[in-house]
Amino acid sequence: MTQLLIWIVVCAAIAFLTRDRPMIAVGVSVALWFLVPAVAGSVITGQPTGPLSSHPASWLVLVSLAMQLVYSRRKLGGVIARNVLLYLSLLVVIAVAYVNTRYSDVGSGTVILIDQVVVPVAAFILIMTAATKRSIRRLRTLFIVLTAVVVVVALAQWITQQPLVYAKQFESLYWFASKGNRWMGTLDQPLALSFAVCVTTPLLAAITRWYIRVPLIGLMLVGALISQSRLGIVLVLVGAMYVMIASATTWPRRTAGIAATAIGAIALAFSPLADGLIGRLQNDTGSTRARELAIDFFASNWSQYFIVGRGVSSSYRVGSAAGLGTSLESSILMYSIDIGIVFAVLYFGAMAYLLVRYARRGFITGAWLAGAMALIIPNTYSALATRSVAGILVWGVLAMVTAASQLKAAELPDESLDELQVATGVQPRDRAIVA
Repeated sequence: MTQLLIWIVVCAAIAFLTRDRPMIAVGVSVALWFLVPAVAGSVITGQPTGPLSSHPASWLVLVSLAMQLVYSRRKLGGVIARNVLLYLSLLVVIAVAYVNTRYSDVGSGTVILIDQVVVPVAAFILIMTAATKRSIRRLRTLFIVLTAVVVVVALAQWITQQPLVYAKQFESLYWFASKGNRWMGTLDQPLALSFAVCVTTPLLAAITRWYIRVPLIGLMLVGALISQSRLGIVLVLVGAMYVMIASATTWPRRTAGIAATAIGAIALAFSPLADGLIGRLQNDTGSTRARELAIDFFASNWSQYFIVGRGVSSSYRVGSAAGLGTSLESSILMYSIDIGIVFAVLYFGAMAYLLVRYARRGFITGAWLAGAMALIIPNTYSALATRSVAGILVWGVLAMVTAASQLKAAELPDESLDELQVATGVQPRDRAIVA
């Protein structure tokens, strides 16, 4: 408990020092999620299990939000008022999820609820409270840099066949010994690595220097191969093609970029990095069959969970009792059992709403495609039903999409500045918004 109290004090200090620029605290929390897997969060907090075992980044986000409630109540109120139905919907989802979990004899996922729903939504609010063009661009860059670092670590793991970091914590996971040659860097699962590279790849379109952009595309492809995700490699290739088209100024350059991407992908396909993925394509070890069984089970039993769920994380036990060898392999199906179909649809519908409403072009090239991938991919595996980087990645990218669109729309004449909230210390060209 002493170690946790020390960490909370550190979080309070960070939150206080960044009270005028909460995006800094959000950036630190994002970095913590990428660099410290949930299984190793106790290295910082000293709480490996129990109701206080939330990820270190979660404590920082919650303390930062509390600090904003003290120092920036008006701005927070403006954020909520601008999209009151959205935040009311999310509040209802959180309340229902907590009640279902608290009074369930099956669900025991309060910490998952905090790490994967409450904290990511809180981070979204913090981002929207202090979003400026400069800070959103820096957030995009942070996602790119952190994903690149994680892929480099995963590549080193693949070469050495060793975890290299957090070995003791990773080896305590039941699946680690049987994972084969799939690696995840400093994330919690290989599929979390695949998720990160898929979402990050479209954001590379904003990088103007080709000698930085092209190697990063190659690095993202390497990350997808190391994760051995079949969907991941397809979506990274889609993202890479988009980057080449969006970043080129003429069709000959776009054609050359697409050709270069295709040649690079083919070269990687014939390298040892692709052996694991090719093996999974030839024998998926029952993965596809497990997903078919999960869908069949849900289709036969959905009426039991239409309104009332069994509590967060209950889907694992329900699936096990039904004879499924794995989870339901879809976040929305798992949430449907956990909190009820109505509220699961409400939660994921809120994400879709943001993508649809703010689909108009912002100033972050590739952000909308990244947001679409952030919505789609979690519904192909148990991303948001496990403690991982998935939650903060989804809501961080959605915040980027929302803020970029609203900031673009808020480019008003100087006499209209009184309609906007301007963060302390922000330059006139970096107008903050109330989202």
